[in-house]
Amino acid sequence: MPFLSTPLTLSATGGILGSAWISGSVAALSICAIPAILQTGAPTEGLLRGWHLQFTRGMYYVPTTGAFIALNYLYLAYRHRGEGLEWRGYALGALSNLLLAPFTLLFIGAINSRMIAASSGARKPLGQEAARQLITKWGNLNAVRIFMPLAGAALGLWNLLQ
Repeated sequence: MPFLSTPLTLSATGGILGSAWISGSVAALSICAIPAILQTGAPTEGLLRGWHLQFTRGMYYVPTTGAFIALNYLYLAYRHRGEGLEWRGYALGALSNLLLAPFTLLFIGAINSRMIAASSGARKPLGQEAARQLITKWGNLNAVRIFMPLAGAALGLWNLLQ
C-alpha cells in the first residue's frame, strides 16, 4: 500500500465501511424484515403497513448515505489520480453505490408505487395474495441491491490496498 495521508486513509476507510453498512442494511430488509412481515398472519392492511414502515425508514437513509459515499469515493479517485496513484477502484466504487437509485426506479419503483397507493387508499385495495406476492417480489428485487454497495466496499478496499 503506498503512503497515504491520514485524511485520505480515513476517507477511504469511511467509504468502505459505509458501503458495507448499506449492503448489510439492505440485506437485513430482504433476509429479516420481509419474511417477518409475511409470517405475521396480518390482514392485507397490516402487511402493507409493515412493508411501508420499513420502506420509509430505508428511504430516508439509504439513498442519502449512498450518494454521500459515492461523493467520497469520487473525491478519493480525484485525489489519487492527481497523485499518480491507482484511482479506478474508487471511481467504480462510487458508480456501484450510485446504481442503487436507477435500479430502484427501473425495477422496484412500480412495486413501491402500487403498494404505497394501496396502503394509502388512493387505489383499489389489494387482496391478501396480491399484497403477499408484491411484498415477496419487492424482497427478492431488494436482495439484488445488496451486491451494489457490497461491490463498492470491495472496490474501495481493493483500491486502498493498491
